Amino acid sequence: MKELLTRLSQACGPWGREDNVRDILQEAVAPYADSVQTDVLGNLIVTKKGTANTGKHLLLVAHMDEEGLLVNHIEDNGYLRIQGNLQPAYLVGQRIEFPNGTVGVVHAESANAPGDLTFFGLFVDIGATSAEQAKQWVRLGDIATLSQRVLELSPDKLVGKAMDNRAGCAAAVEVLKGLGSQPHDVTLVFSTQDGVGNRGIKPAAFGLEPDFGLVLDTVRTGDTPGAGRVEVKLGHGVAVKLMDKNFIVPPRIKNFLLDLAETNGIAHQLEVFPDGSNDAGALLTMRDGVPTGGLSIPVRYSNTISEMVDLRDVEAAAKLALHTLTNYNM
Repeated sequence: MKELLTRLSQACGPWGREDNVRDILQEAVAPYADSVQTDVLGNLIVTKKGTANTGKHLLLVAHMDEEGLLVNHIEDNGYLRIQGNLQPAYLVGQRIEFPNGTVGVVHAESANAPGDLTFFGLFVDIGATSAEQAKQWVRLGDIATLSQRVLELSPDKLVGKAMDNRAGCAAAVEVLKGLGSQPHDVTLVFSTQDGVGNRGIKPAAFGLEPDFGLVLDTVRTGDTPGAGRVEVKLGHGVAVKLMDKNFIVPPRIKNFLLDLAETNGIAHQLEVFPDGSNDAGALLTMRDGVPTGGLSIPVRYSNTISEMVDLRDVEAAAKLALHTLTNYNM
């Protein structure tokens, strides 16, 4: 799993441009799936048939996309202008990468105080000397991501960009590997465009009509200085979601997940995260409602090029997800 997560983290896959990530996942799941397909929005849909004619249809979801920086202007001298959701001050001096392999360096026009810096004061240098040359490599509307290699701080801890949510994707692959002769049909959706309104999972879930959904994602930790009131800690196991900004977990699903974790000795903790959201909220309200649970992998330093995960937490998430799918009885 460490090797797969490393490859996924280092791949360039902003919202709407997840092709590089999807290619890695498609290769990883092919030996274990009954079918693999890509839908109109780029979701990778992987199916594993169950053994019971009366079994349920269960959905496991992990989004592939990461935060992106969109090119909104190309200067006459070849510099790019960008926009996005990341903190502008943090981007100064950082390298970014486009899905086609073009690399650039972000810098600021002036020495303004970091807190006053906006995207209007940033430019990207891709080595071009004119707009004509720049347009041979990058077009208006192209989307880049931060560029960083994965580092192993210890046998259990990895640091890299886009651990949110490549860690969830790696865990989902482990779940697929563990699915044997289970009664229920299971569909894995590696979804697109989670970061821009859950646009991938909505049509995917609408068409699949699942009886139950489980979302694998990440959550920021509260175990660093000044992190605020977040109870989740790195290395303390998978976080069972209770609520976020758009999602309150139905009590019977929460209890089902917690009982499985306790019965099987899986390290776990509880997540209350009112500042964020993921595909779970969209899935819960699809059609006439899909019973949905959420499992989160703790991540330190979210939305930076140095997101940190503990592989033991990733493994705990995969184990609890696998037990959930193979023991589902609601």
